[in-house]
Amino acid sequence: MSRPRVLCVSNDRSTRASVTLALTDAPVNVVIAQRAAEAVDRLERGAIDAVVIDASSIPNVPQLVDTVEAEAPSTPAFVHWGDDESDASVAVLSEVVARTDETGRPDRLAETITERVGADSRTAPDDLEAGDTDSETDDGLASLPDDIAALVSAVRRRLVDVTSPVDVERILREEFTATDRYAFAWVGEYDQGEGEIVPWLTDPDSMEWPMQRTFGIGDGDQPLLERAIRTDEFQSHQHVADRCGAVPFGEHAVDRGVRAAAVAPLASGDERYGVFVVYALETLSEAERTGIEMVAGTASHVLETIAIRGQLEQQERTLQRYERLVETAGDGMYVLDEQGHFMTVNDALTAMTGYSREGLLGEHASIVFGEADVDAGREMIRSLLSSGDSTDTVELSLETKAGERIPCEAQIAVLVRDEAFVGSVGVVRDITERKRSERKLREQNERLDAFARIVSHDLRNPLGVAQGYLELLEETESLEYVDSVRDGLDRMEAIIEDVLAIARDGEWATDSEPVDLESVADDAWEYVSTADATLSVAETMAIEADRSRLLRLLENLFRNSIEHGGKDVAVRVGALESEGGSDRGFFVADDGSGLPDEINDDLFDPSVSTAAGGLGIGLWVVREVATGHGWSVTATESVDGGARFEFAFDEGD
Repeated sequence: MSRPRVLCVSNDRSTRASVTLALTDAPVNVVIAQRAAEAVDRLERGAIDAVVIDASSIPNVPQLVDTVEAEAPSTPAFVHWGDDESDASVAVLSEVVARTDETGRPDRLAETITERVGADSRTAPDDLEAGDTDSETDDGLASLPDDIAALVSAVRRRLVDVTSPVDVERILREEFTATDRYAFAWVGEYDQGEGEIVPWLTDPDSMEWPMQRTFGIGDGDQPLLERAIRTDEFQSHQHVADRCGAVPFGEHAVDRGVRAAAVAPLASGDERYGVFVVYALETLSEAERTGIEMVAGTASHVLETIAIRGQLEQQERTLQRYERLVETAGDGMYVLDEQGHFMTVNDALTAMTGYSREGLLGEHASIVFGEADVDAGREMIRSLLSSGDSTDTVELSLETKAGERIPCEAQIAVLVRDEAFVGSVGVVRDITERKRSERKLREQNERLDAFARIVSHDLRNPLGVAQGYLELLEETESLEYVDSVRDGLDRMEAIIEDVLAIARDGEWATDSEPVDLESVADDAWEYVSTADATLSVAETMAIEADRSRLLRLLENLFRNSIEHGGKDVAVRVGALESEGGSDRGFFVADDGSGLPDEINDDLFDPSVSTAAGGLGIGLWVVREVATGHGWSVTATESVDGGARFEFAFDEGD
């Protein structure tokens, strides 16, 4: 008859170690499967008496339980749910599952399995695969003498619920020194960085051994310790008195009647935790050597479990701090996987986008970022990965659920694990106000850069008129021209005051009042050197406007018509009528040569001008005055083939 075999299905090393350790003294052998598919394969091969399923790491537990029931109807399945006993997925399990409230505790789980399975349920098959024995707990305990087996079992029982390395050292030391076979035992930690074995002093007051020292590894002074660390194999010295220097605390051990010493490595996989050192009063038998190795193996599993739990707790604390940081951050934050899907989002990002958390998680970043921005993000990530830099910043637009586009600045960091790209983290900041400020500053600078040209450009009209009248005054000595010269100078003064006011507050329309279009047009015509050009006003209308600034607008249009349409150009001004017959704006048109094709797209750009006389700066002033009044301006071709400018009022005007 052989011991029953229990299949432990878990993808978590800590859980596997806890369950295996809990079943160490149970009359069963443990076989491991890390995934459901492996578990099914084990069941198909037979030779399984019970199944333990880790609900916290194995998906779709009910489906696996159904498979167990189908493949092996008489095989009970136990669900181990650890700390989470409220998992909804286990609520639908069939009656094959052991329904005990204590299956979350490894010790109670072991008792339940032992009660259900029994110690002699069946005979092992002849075709048991050799590889299966690697995971089993039947390591020869039954073949040991009773006193040694009792010692190993006592240690194992006490180590089942241990959660601290301090308790591991204390239990090993107490159990071994409580017998009449051993003088002392201690556990030493391996400090790989310093290359030293450091004894744990968990209870120094109760020790009569000089433990306050360390042992260097690599200098040849401690061959027993060095071989154990280098080879990960059990080492012993049967005659300490013959060569006490080869044994740690050798002289002290000889003084206390020690005959033999053993060093068992405490390790699991690639992790070296330290050594377990035992001092025997007689030479060590093969059974004692085996017992010490078994105890060291159990202690290694416990230390591995403690280390893993510590790492998980540290990761959980780090994650909790990170989540608190993310949730309390004022900026939007997210984590994308390597394919660009949202894995984590904070409340600030959901508030910015208008999507719920559930609406974003699992979705691709393109749900809120445009194609060009997604491509820019990919290119930045490739650049970071190739350069080795960790973060960079890019400007992009965030599209909300309502369709609004928000200008943002995103700081992006790449996530790399084992030299492989696994995702990215982004911090998104709304820069609407900054963009608005930048645009306002840019516009102010644009105006300031253009003011020097505006002054010289706009003063040219009244200056030319005043100079003409001064020449007539000089020729005729008639004082009738003095008023015209004075009007020109007054107009120049008004323009200078306007420019200073605009430079100071940026307003192109300040004192609006009802003005007559025909009257303002006639005055503007007087301030322009018109030669043989003619002005006609098709119909007059009352306009709510800043008269001085409206004069500037008309002067620039008249001057451009004359300079670019010819000295005999005909200029018309009239009202724009809506379909209902009411006035919706006004127009200024001429019969000249029209607008230059080469600057048609940049007509109102102050940096664009023709060689003849600076068309761009004049029309920039026209646009600014119109915008200041809340009017829109459109340039088109007149019915006579010249230029036509239409000024449409807002509906509220």
